[in-house]
Amino acid sequence: MTPSNNRGAFGISGRWGGIPFWIGLLAFLHSVGLVGVMTYDPTLILNFTAVNLLFSALVVLGFGNPEGAWRWALIAYITYAVEVIGVQTGFPFGEYAYGWRLGPHFYNTPPMIGVLWLLTLMGAMYWSERCIGSEESMKAHGLRAALAATIMVAFDIVLEPVAIMANFWTWSGDHIPLKNYIAWWVIAFTLAWVWRKAVHLRTNRAAGLLLIIQTAFFIGLLVLPWKS
Repeated sequence: MTPSNNRGAFGISGRWGGIPFWIGLLAFLHSVGLVGVMTYDPTLILNFTAVNLLFSALVVLGFGNPEGAWRWALIAYITYAVEVIGVQTGFPFGEYAYGWRLGPHFYNTPPMIGVLWLLTLMGAMYWSERCIGSEESMKAHGLRAALAATIMVAFDIVLEPVAIMANFWTWSGDHIPLKNYIAWWVIAFTLAWVWRKAVHLRTNRAAGLLLIIQTAFFIGLLVLPWKS
């Protein structure tokens, strides 16, 4: 079960350190960003994507157990490594290339993509654990992993067209291949399966709420007009 975590983020106690304040701040920043893209300057606003992603990660991880820090880093590194392989070889996602809006590149891949994978997985695991419960049977592990993977693919379906519009990454031939979503599901299922079974990672409510905020933000970018 996802444990309740009453510690404040960044060592701040009281209401200013609680999840409502920090998640409310993230919701406000995403709302400002959405309005900025619609009414002010999409280029300027989207240039802060990497900064916003890093700040969001600090907030979410600030409510986690510090003893799990190396495990979070391991998940981010593994997914970054998979993305490096994907960019260099076209396997398993297809032929694609990253733009510069997700920050500095190493091996033509921004390490921040590993942070995005981690945050998405944490949020998906929070909601899967809320739906399936905390039973430790093989069936329960499998159901939680399958639901988390499905949530992540649903998130990616929303994210992909926005990412192309915002120049986060581009696909060869301007076509998103089906195998991208299949690979997302398989990788997410595998990571979710070992999440508690082997790596013993825990998620938290901040991660679940951030996933909702990010999904709403990308849906907004997808359906609302951008300032030309």
